[in-house]
Amino acid sequence: MTSRMYLLWQMTRASFLAEEKNSALGFLWHLLNPLAMTAVLYVTFSSVATPAVEHYPLFILVGVIHFNFFSNATVRAAEGMLRNRSLILNTTVPLELLVLRGVCVEALTLVLEIALLGVLVQLVGGGLGLAALGYGLALGGLLLLTFGVALLLAAVVIFMRDILYVWSIASRMLFFLTPIFYSAEAVRSRLLEVAVAINPLAALIDTARESLLYGHAPSFWGACVGLLGPLAVGVLGWRTFQRCKKHIADFA
Repeated sequence: MTSRMYLLWQMTRASFLAEEKNSALGFLWHLLNPLAMTAVLYVTFSSVATPAVEHYPLFILVGVIHFNFFSNATVRAAEGMLRNRSLILNTTVPLELLVLRGVCVEALTLVLEIALLGVLVQLVGGGLGLAALGYGLALGGLLLLTFGVALLLAAVVIFMRDILYVWSIASRMLFFLTPIFYSAEAVRSRLLEVAVAINPLAALIDTARESLLYGHAPSFWGACVGLLGPLAVGVLGWRTFQRCKKHIADFA
């Protein structure tokens, strides 16, 4: 393990454990949050109409846990740049690690939630076959997309703190523009169809569902297309952060 990887692990571990220090339920809160949101969405939309979706509660849960990871990790990474002024000014810690730490802390929560999802899939009889290996592509794309957006926010937030308010509004809009409680096939609005089609998060969540719930391995071409968006965002985030980071200490 390199020194940077070891430093990242220690920073991530310290941040994660610090949040659980005075919590009565500890890690259980990370599981209760997506379950509660899934229950609310399921009761609400199954009461309005009967969705033609197999394993609908788990369908929602997959969308919720992956969207929550993306949203929470990007916000945490941006806020971390504001809260770690002393590290930015007084240490030689690479600034990229401060951003990546926020993503990694939320990734630990995601691991717990995926483990819970695996248990639930087994209970309903879905099973986790070889097709579940295709989930690795969705997970890799999600991590790349999240890190790219986190870098973009972290690069801007030091100079314009209002970006957090803008991103909060954008995240709420993105929640409804991502097929979380509805399937992309059920969309009838042409405008929403376009929004879903260009939303890389939608493609990643769909791949995760197909792999984990329905046993459908993604095709090679489909996997490549699904990774184009996250790759583009990742490159854009990295280049933007590299251009801005030399000025971050002046504004921190």
